[in-house]
Amino acid sequence: MSRRKFIGGSASVLATVSGLQMGFAQAALPAGSRGKTLVYLFLRGGIDGLNLVIPRTGTHRTEYEMKRPNIQVPVSGDGAMHNLNGQFGLHGSASGLKALYDSGKLAIVQAVGMPEGTGSRSHFDSQELYELGTPGELSTSTGWLARHMMSTPGLVTDAAIPSLSTNSSSPTSLLGDNTAMTLDSVSGFHPNYGRYGDEHLDALAKIYTGISSLDYAVKQSIETINMLGQINVEVPDFYPNNSLADDLGLIAGMIKTNVGLQVAAVDFGGWDTHNGQGNAGGGYFAGRVEMMSEAIAAFMTDLTSYGLDNDVVLVVQSEFGRRVRENGNQGTDHGTANPMLVVGGKVQGGAVYGSFPGVADDDLYLNTDLRMTTDFREVLGDIVVNFMKNPNLDYVFPGYAGPISLGLTGGAELFGDGFE
Repeated sequence: MSRRKFIGGSASVLATVSGLQMGFAQAALPAGSRGKTLVYLFLRGGIDGLNLVIPRTGTHRTEYEMKRPNIQVPVSGDGAMHNLNGQFGLHGSASGLKALYDSGKLAIVQAVGMPEGTGSRSHFDSQELYELGTPGELSTSTGWLARHMMSTPGLVTDAAIPSLSTNSSSPTSLLGDNTAMTLDSVSGFHPNYGRYGDEHLDALAKIYTGISSLDYAVKQSIETINMLGQINVEVPDFYPNNSLADDLGLIAGMIKTNVGLQVAAVDFGGWDTHNGQGNAGGGYFAGRVEMMSEAIAAFMTDLTSYGLDNDVVLVVQSEFGRRVRENGNQGTDHGTANPMLVVGGKVQGGAVYGSFPGVADDDLYLNTDLRMTTDFREVLGDIVVNFMKNPNLDYVFPGYAGPISLGLTGGAELFGDGFE
């Protein structure tokens, strides 16, 4: 059974959970009420944000074209970008994102990163630093999403599925969250998951009756499978046929089913474009952007059709951007700052936030990278405090004393840097 027809009386997924209180009931939330959901989409591999959100005019455009003679995204003609605000464009393959921008449901924050000297160009280290939420500190024992869950006032502790990951294993951002469930699309949970699936579960329940950690884990897994069997989620046909769309469709289904989902983490990889990235707005990168764009657009269409778009914010992040200059293989190497995307019905979208540092030689960080002008914790902190209503930002992001004044869900401070 594919994620297109998920669960519905048969647990054809791998389900892992630690410490989840079972006994599924859609009444985990008060009747007629719904909580807010934060969806954290991580683009593994380091997306080239400078070819996603692109300078359109002025000296920034001139410098961009000089540094990217082959892989530049054109302003007009074949492969042309979408015009955002005259100053910047969105990659031409991102039509779904452009529609969300035009409808006011997509905000873009420019040049986001970690404070200088605290980041890394290593995929593993940078991903860890962002997901831990502690720049420069890799020894943190919990992820930022887990700390948000642990510190949220009025958390629905008896929710059926308060936190969820669609990855093959729980991501670092949920490290320390004992309620986090991981659902992975495999052919089946049971070795005999067909005709004798129930008998197999009964046999496991009779074997693992002790008090060891293994016994406890098996008991919890069996309870999870039994609970999941009561949930019926089907991904609508208008979702595109790709892994990200399947993941987001599953998350949307859980939100619509009202299982108490408060945070969800999802990955979409394939962004490490050291060579053959694609010239003139086409090629591999364009295909990847299209898959991401159409999946997010379908997710929002799904939620909007159920009147749930105002209850959800999806934030998109990657471990770093790429270097401003293309390399000799018509690709890009590991860089620093990158745009972040924030999507939702309550998002003050249709706008570009933050300050663009420029791409002239003197503007670059270490003479190679787009310089960071907005701390990523300001973006996430804005959502945590102002949308998710968790005031404990010092716990979610320890050591962060900066602002949360971007206004992504109200009172926007829009793009401004003296752009011509």
